[in-house]
Amino acid sequence: MGTTWSLRADPEAKSIRQIDLQQQLDAWESIISHWRPDSAISRFNASTSTDWIAVPAELVEVVELAQQIGRDTDHALDITIAPLIDLWGFGAKGRRDTPPTDAEIAEAKAQCGWQHLQTRHNPPALRKALPGLHINVSAVAEGWALEHLAQYLESTGINRFLLEIGGEVLARGEWRVGIQTPSAPPGEAAQTLLLKDQSITTSGVYRQHFAAGGKEYAHVLDPRTGRPIEHQLASASVIHSSAAQADGFDTALLVLGPDAGRRLAEKLGLRVVWFERGK
Repeated sequence: MGTTWSLRADPEAKSIRQIDLQQQLDAWESIISHWRPDSAISRFNASTSTDWIAVPAELVEVVELAQQIGRDTDHALDITIAPLIDLWGFGAKGRRDTPPTDAEIAEAKAQCGWQHLQTRHNPPALRKALPGLHINVSAVAEGWALEHLAQYLESTGINRFLLEIGGEVLARGEWRVGIQTPSAPPGEAAQTLLLKDQSITTSGVYRQHFAAGGKEYAHVLDPRTGRPIEHQLASASVIHSSAAQADGFDTALLVLGPDAGRRLAEKLGLRVVWFERGK
């Protein structure tokens, strides 16, 4: 999925084989990774059919997770903005160093919209109402994978571990973890906190961006405008019992910004650590 993973566990868990975990992740990557042209999600995106398209049940599960978070956040999270992500140079199609034109943004935005995507369970399938509709589930994929990998570890009798995928963290048992300062070098923590059977995930603007004409463009896009967010919120870290929920909510809160984001977090009862730009 274009990132890395790591695991810490008690010494008695030495029976864990890295290859077993990697095989689990490889199997999911072949379904939900937009970085792989042969993945199930890439094949769905490549199709222009508006009929039901058979997909693995895992992809339906991830899509429905994201759609529910979208409904909970007034669609600040919208997995159908893949055409805009690619247009801005933050997808698998490659980077760019200048912003797209207004006409290009409008054209891509016309191919987006959560309401144009349907799911089905039996048999598992997705359907797009627009032939050019593409989806990108990266906002929830890592959290979803964390939860499922944790279930696999627990099924083998491993009950205390700290699992990380792409910077998103899931703890079973008690572990102390750090939250990075947005402007600091990787690995420098602004504060540490104790996680007990919880997850912490972060969405921020400080890693992926480009500058043009004296202006910086962040990789987090607002589905309502089709453009990168411009407010002063640099990152939102969500602490939640569900890694998948946290992973989706952190993106939505970052899109909404410091004011609307905080109001929504309070309404939903979310525990969030906020950082503003330059702080």
